[in-house]
Amino acid sequence: MKTVEAGLSEEGDAKLSVVRLKVSALSHLLTQDHATLQATFQLAARGTKAEGVRLEVIPVPADAWCPECKSGMTVTELNDTCSACEGSVIATSGQPEVVLHELVVQG
Repeated sequence: MKTVEAGLSEEGDAKLSVVRLKVSALSHLLTQDHATLQATFQLAARGTKAEGVRLEVIPVPADAWCPECKSGMTVTELNDTCSACEGSVIATSGQPEVVLHELVVQG
């Protein structure tokens, strides 16, 4: 919410209508149904400028590493396996799990 509030401070009195988040394919957030994410967002947004706005989640591919065959790859789902050996993959460090992508405001 702090990042959303900071982004809105640049928009003056414009009314926020949508918050768009980019979420890594390896994030456990993507295992939740959209209604649960929306409800959780609404709870966090209470009393802020984001109260009552819609949340949109955009899944994005993530870089991963296979410890079995020591290969790097890009995955699009949490349960993806290594394309070379079908082993389990782990997220590589340095990638944020969730990024505020866009605030949609009504002028």
